[in-house]
Amino acid sequence: MKKDQVIRDFNLADSVLKQKADELIALIDRDIAEFTDRGYNAAKKAELTTARNTVDNFPNDEQLEAIKMNLTEQKDAARKALEKTMRSIFNGAENVFGQGSAKYKEFGNAMISQQSDAEIVRVAKIMSLTAEKYLTELSDEGLTAEKIATLIAQRNALDVAIDAQAQGISNRDVAAESRVGTQQTLSAAHKIRRHRPGYFL
Repeated sequence: MKKDQVIRDFNLADSVLKQKADELIALIDRDIAEFTDRGYNAAKKAELTTARNTVDNFPNDEQLEAIKMNLTEQKDAARKALEKTMRSIFNGAENVFGQGSAKYKEFGNAMISQQSDAEIVRVAKIMSLTAEKYLTELSDEGLTAEKIATLIAQRNALDVAIDAQAQGISNRDVAAESRVGTQQTLSAAHKIRRHRPGYFL
């Protein structure tokens, strides 16, 4: 079941909303008698203070996007390193077995630049097993146990980087929804205050 998206129902900038919350909390202290009949007591003030502090401490969209971009750059770098090693092994297999041979095809789909991240991880797994199988035959092409170990390490690094990128995107989305949900609390308080006689902003 698809989760409902949290949508901002206010038009104030985050910084302005925070300042309005500061003002409201200060006014509750100053005019507690005026606010009590609207349900603003010490408990409500504590709730608003917590919401304001929570919003103030959330990372902003720019920070969350930068984190996601950094994780994407790390994933892309891991993929580039893996592709380079895989191409080297494909070239060696082509030189020894020929591109149309069954042995060459055992190494997996050579069109790696056109594959998704998940698919290239899968093909690298196939390649590492096949490279071990034909290690002796490909030794003159520079295939070594160390090169296979590098291939495996690079495959694992890309796999981890893919998961980290996905988690970064999820974290950004969850943080944005949490921030908007908490901001709704402050916005609702701001609207009540705005409609109180004598308290127009």
